[in-house]
Amino acid sequence: MDKIKEVNKFRDTKGRYAFDPGTRSQLALQELYRSFNFFNDRFADGKLPRVIITIQEAGRKNAYGWFARERWEDSLCNGSACEINLSAEHVGRNASATLGTLLHEMAHLWNAVNNIKDCSSGQYHNKHFKTAAEKFGLKVSRGGTRGYAYTELTQQSEDAIEELDLDHEMISSLQRKPMKSNSVKRYISLIVSADLEWALQRAIDISGLSKKEFVENSIMKEINKVTEQDGEAVRV
Repeated sequence: MDKIKEVNKFRDTKGRYAFDPGTRSQLALQELYRSFNFFNDRFADGKLPRVIITIQEAGRKNAYGWFARERWEDSLCNGSACEINLSAEHVGRNASATLGTLLHEMAHLWNAVNNIKDCSSGQYHNKHFKTAAEKFGLKVSRGGTRGYAYTELTQQSEDAIEELDLDHEMISSLQRKPMKSNSVKRYISLIVSADLEWALQRAIDISGLSKKEFVENSIMKEINKVTEQDGEAVRV
């Protein structure tokens, strides 16, 4: 009787038996690896190296996914492996959209393998990324401060997904709930030349102020000097 109750616990919205969430997450990863291999053969003639595919928290950037070069160490083979992550909060959009993200990151992988810089530290995607993304069956749009970062499926990539015969429900049935942060930002980082370190520390010592007080007072003087031109000073 207990076994029957346990089986009946996992039914879909139509009352059909379903795999438990843990099993579905494992099968979803299998489908993603299968998709990677299929797209590698279809769009890159199998020339891309195998990667580690993860489903992790999107973090503060709230990105659909990302690519990281040589993120994993491989002690067994004394090597390394690249990572493609698909953000856990977004994998439930729909399976085709998730595979669009996978293709986007595979374009980054292609450029990395060929030592082509296609993205700045500020996430500006240049024309090298556009060229690679189009190679992987994506339509590329340009916008804002991220350059050619905006991609979507084309008929070519949609046909590839259809041929793949994907288990759509297995990939899109699970989605991580967004985490609400109650933390309040207390500090920000500023960048100054290292040449100023000695002079800055000497001025702080002479002033008798803490480093925080000295820097904040100096910044406020400059802020008010600028904003007073508009007739209003900034106060904190």
